[in-house]
Amino acid sequence: MGRFLYATGHLLSRTLARTAFALRVEGTAYVPATGPAILAPNHVSYLDPVLVGCVVSRPVHFMAKRELFQTPVVGWLISRLNAYPVTRERADPSTVKHTLSLLAAGQAVTIFPEGTRGSGGRLGPVRPGIGVIAARSGAPVVPVFHKGTEEILPRGARRPRRMPVWVRFGPPLRLDVTGEPSREDLEAFGRRLLEALAALRERGRPEKPGIH
Repeated sequence: MGRFLYATGHLLSRTLARTAFALRVEGTAYVPATGPAILAPNHVSYLDPVLVGCVVSRPVHFMAKRELFQTPVVGWLISRLNAYPVTRERADPSTVKHTLSLLAAGQAVTIFPEGTRGSGGRLGPVRPGIGVIAARSGAPVVPVFHKGTEEILPRGARRPRRMPVWVRFGPPLRLDVTGEPSREDLEAFGRRLLEALAALRERGRPEKPGIH
């Protein structure tokens, strides 16, 4: 049932993004076809996991705030769409452990490096959690910049608007260290990732329509 729901949701969201929101995507070849992978997008809307997930051919897991799983219907549905709970107010060892287990099993996971939604006007600082998971798992981190979801469903909006969206993937980054990463390791990796996201943003909207 879970695989069927994910495949159906993937097809529907991808079709909707292409037909209603003039979706353009560039750099999908940077996403590993198999094996562990961390997708690291900017975060501006609740729609971001859907957008990133629907343009990637392989299944992608993502974190969602724990409160959503306390609603029976919503929790049942999103758990079958590869979401798993995270506590946003503090570091959650169970979430880190589950993320590492997914990566160890060769899955792809979306982690928002900023940790929380921004306004879309600028990129926020990269939190250390993504570096810790990258170091412990050895998984490549694929920077992803997207634009448009903050205009489709802005903060406080009751209904979505039709606006164009685009997504660009960049070359994977790695944090290769012996043992646990130091604070300096995590800060340096955060700067590299932030610079990669900024570079993807500066290139602007992909010229070619469709997914490439």
